[in-house]
Amino acid sequence: MIDRGACFDPDGRVEAADRTRWREQLATTRAGRSCGCGTCPSIELTDAAGVSPGMTRSRVVLDAETDDAMLLLFIDDDQLSYLELAPTDERAFAEFPDPADIRTA
Repeated sequence: MIDRGACFDPDGRVEAADRTRWREQLATTRAGRSCGCGTCPSIELTDAAGVSPGMTRSRVVLDAETDDAMLLLFIDDDQLSYLELAPTDERAFAEFPDPADIRTA
């Protein structure tokens, strides 16, 4: 998602330096609480201490899709904060799709 996601905001810009900075967080990013809706594997993302961003001053959302779902990566205050899979039909998903199946929306 960091490498292939498009900026959800049509007026927003995501530079190569942004993607590099977010990619550097991956080594210390952890899966936090799950959505709990029962139809998606969406998860909160935390830092190594288990902390996710609180009140957001800035938000970037990257989006991509598969044949059956939309994927959104939320980056709040420059920290990876939430990975969402939103089904586009009534299908339930137990896990995220293979990265090879993700394409820019």
